[in-house]
Amino acid sequence: MVRNQPPGPSPHAVTWLCRARRAPTWIMPDDQPPYRPYLVLVLEQEADQIRRTHIQDERPTAEEVLDVLTKAMGRSLLSLGRRITPTRVILDDADLVRALTPRLDERGIRCEYRATLPQVDIAWRELETHLSRRESIPGLLSVPGATVPLVQELFAAAAEYYRQAPWRWMNNSWPIEVRYPPDGRTRYAVVLGSGSEFFGLSLYESMEDLCLMYAGVEPGPGDRPRSWISLVFEEAMSMPFDDLDAMESYEWSVAGERAYPLFVRFTGPDAFTVPSASDLLWLAAALRAIPDFVVRHLHADQGLPDLAEGLYPLPNIHGGQQIALRYPVNLLEHLPPEAEAELEAFIEDWYWDEASHELARHLGAFLFQFLDDLALTGLSERTMRKHASNCWVIGKFVCDYGDYDTFAPTMFLRGPSYLYEFRHKVSDAPSAVASYQATWRKIARYVRSLGYKSTRGATSTGGPDDR
Repeated sequence: MVRNQPPGPSPHAVTWLCRARRAPTWIMPDDQPPYRPYLVLVLEQEADQIRRTHIQDERPTAEEVLDVLTKAMGRSLLSLGRRITPTRVILDDADLVRALTPRLDERGIRCEYRATLPQVDIAWRELETHLSRRESIPGLLSVPGATVPLVQELFAAAAEYYRQAPWRWMNNSWPIEVRYPPDGRTRYAVVLGSGSEFFGLSLYESMEDLCLMYAGVEPGPGDRPRSWISLVFEEAMSMPFDDLDAMESYEWSVAGERAYPLFVRFTGPDAFTVPSASDLLWLAAALRAIPDFVVRHLHADQGLPDLAEGLYPLPNIHGGQQIALRYPVNLLEHLPPEAEAELEAFIEDWYWDEASHELARHLGAFLFQFLDDLALTGLSERTMRKHASNCWVIGKFVCDYGDYDTFAPTMFLRGPSYLYEFRHKVSDAPSAVASYQATWRKIARYVRSLGYKSTRGATSTGGPDDR
């Protein structure tokens, strides 16, 4: 008999898998903040059966975990009244393995470390569903391609974004054009928080989706599904348990009790999923650049600029890439073919060369945007037709008499303008003049609602009579 040879697998070998970690549930006492207790779970690998669970408030010591294992070895209904002693115990906590190995060796039980325990993961999620009464939400590290350094950078960028609070100066109706990398794909960033309800950031993949969101239009049965990615700051109880565990394991910090970052991809008004690794990279890049861009260029107390652009370097996780930001969004880059044809027909008589054509296109696109916004107020079709007619006249006069080199929304803050031209070339009827002035004032109010407060950058001599 060879006494010193390590024993091979026995036909009666029993392996237990053990985990001691914060439980996937919350305790909410009346006299203190919510907290997560600790759970010790023992599962028999061969039978795929939970042998014992134990919950306590404090992190279990090695002695306490050993006590749970010992009790699991006693007689129970699960063991049909028999004592069961495992031949091996596997844990996913290296410190516990070091502490328990000599104690379990005394009982002839091998103690081993394994980084992942898939069977325990399944049982853990089933327990989460049972305890929390909701489906388990995967953590970010479960996303294919999402590495620990990427998620660490994402959490760090989110914390810094929260501390800088760009919503103090931004309105969520001021989208920022974002290109990452600068010669790559474009998304449209909306800073959340001006309404003091939700704080964070959303990235939309198309201008069409963004406009439909502003309009409050829900997709119909045959419409293309809309999707966007968001960071929303919440309390810890809103976070996936996997992300909370990762935060504790890797010592990721948050900026406050209400600043836990929840990252989601919305696929509908009430439907969401976990973002992809590419989404997470986009969010991490945007979160780093937007606060500085807002403070430098879009501070509301200073008035919005006619044009602001910025190019920002990014941390190493982005592989040396940069991110480009622009405000306002260039509407002309996102017109579908049918809208392009409608715009060209609208401005047909407004220009005479290439430079004036460019001014007319930007001016016409902005007036279309104004009319779309005005239509949401529920005005009658007749009233909308009158405003559209006045917009055409306003655009024509701005191009013919405004002496502008480039378009800027602030040009409308000087009005109503060109009243002399209107009376002599359109109508001197008091009702027509009043209607023209009313449309101009509505445009000015719309410009102010977008955050513009001055006429800086608007270089024009105006018409002969701006009274």
